Amino acid sequence: MNEKAVLGKSISYYQRLGINKKPAIWEDGMRSTGCRGTYEWWYFDAEYSDGTKIVVIFYTKNGFDVRGLANPTASLEITYQNGKKILKHISEGKGQKIRASKEVCDVSIGQNSIKYSKGNYLIHFIDGDVEYNCTMKPKLPMWRPGTGHWYYGEKQEYYFAWIVAQPSADISATLNVKGKIFELKGKGYHDHNWGNIHMRKLMNHWYWCRANIGPYTIIACDIITEKKYDYTRLPVIMIAKDGIILEDNEEKTVIKRLNTEYHPITKKFIDNNLMFIHEGDNEIKYQVEFKREYDILAFNMIDRWGIAPIRNAIAKALGINPTYIRCIGEVNLTVEQNGKIDVFQKEGLWEQMFFDSNKDAIIKNIKPSIN
Repeated sequence: MNEKAVLGKSISYYQRLGINKKPAIWEDGMRSTGCRGTYEWWYFDAEYSDGTKIVVIFYTKNGFDVRGLANPTASLEITYQNGKKILKHISEGKGQKIRASKEVCDVSIGQNSIKYSKGNYLIHFIDGDVEYNCTMKPKLPMWRPGTGHWYYGEKQEYYFAWIVAQPSADISATLNVKGKIFELKGKGYHDHNWGNIHMRKLMNHWYWCRANIGPYTIIACDIITEKKYDYTRLPVIMIAKDGIILEDNEEKTVIKRLNTEYHPITKKFIDNNLMFIHEGDNEIKYQVEFKREYDILAFNMIDRWGIAPIRNAIAKALGINPTYIRCIGEVNLTVEQNGKIDVFQKEGLWEQMFFDSNKDAIIKNIKPSIN
C-alpha cells in the first residue's frame, strides 16, 4: 500500500511547528542543524532591466548531500542577455558548520553573506575577479503555502519545507567583473528550503514557476511525488496584486500540461506549455499559461556538482540521473470577472527538476502524450 504525502494546513500542524498562519521573520533564519540527516539552502534570483539574470544560492552543504557532513557552499550564476554565462562556486570544506542565525536570515560563507536588515535583504558575493552587491526591497509580505511543510510517510516522519521570504522585490545592485562595473536595477525573488531526507526519495519531479505580470505576481508549482507516495500531484499557487496576496488555496487550482516532447540534453520529457487554472474568491477566474521559448540552463546534476568519479559511476549504474532545466518564455495571464476579461503578457522564468532516472511523467498513473 502506498504511503501518503500531505501539505500541513490544519491547526494541529501550526501548533506542532510553533508558527502562525502569518509567517515571521525568524522563519527565514536557519531551520536545520546543518549536519548529517538535513539539507538547507537560501535562494535568490534577479532579473535586471538590461537583460542580465543573476542567481545566488547559499547551502549548508554541497547541494542535497543529506547524509554528508556540514559543508557550507555558495554559488553565483550570471547570465547575460547575449547568453554568455559566469559561474562561481565556493566551499568552506567538509566538517565546517555554516555561520547562520536562527533568529533572522543572516548567513555567511567565506567572505560572502546574505542578511536581512531593516526590512531589506543585502547580498554580497565575491570570488576572484567577480563581486556582486545587491539590495532587495520587498513589494509583498512573506508567504508560504499553509505551514510550508509537506509531510511524507505513514507516521509523517519525513518532510520538505519551503518559505517564500520575498515573493517579489525591487532590486538595485552593483556588479564588478574584472574591474568593469555595472549598476543594475530590476526585480527579484527569494525563497528558503530545508528538510530531513533527500528529495529524490520523496519527489519524482516538479515544475516551479513565477512571474511579475501587469499588477500581478504569480508563483505556481506542480510537484509530483515518488511512486512510494502514489505519484500524487501537490500543486502550489499564489496570486498577488498591488502588494496584496489574493489567492493561495491550491485546492482550487487545475493544472494542464501541453506540447510535450523529449529534451535534447536531459533526454526526459519537457512540457512546453504549462497552464494553471484557478477559480478564486468573488467568482474571479485566473488562467496562467507558461510558454517555453528557450533554456538558460539544462544539465545532469551529478556531473554539474562534481561528485567524485567513483560515486558518480555508482549513481549512474543504479540509474540515478537527476536533471535540471531553467526555462525562459512568454507568460500569459487571463483574469475573468463578471464577464470582463483582462489579459496580461510578459516574459517569465520557471524550472523543471527531475530527481531520478525516469524520463516520462506519471501522475496518478496517467502518462502524457509525447510529440
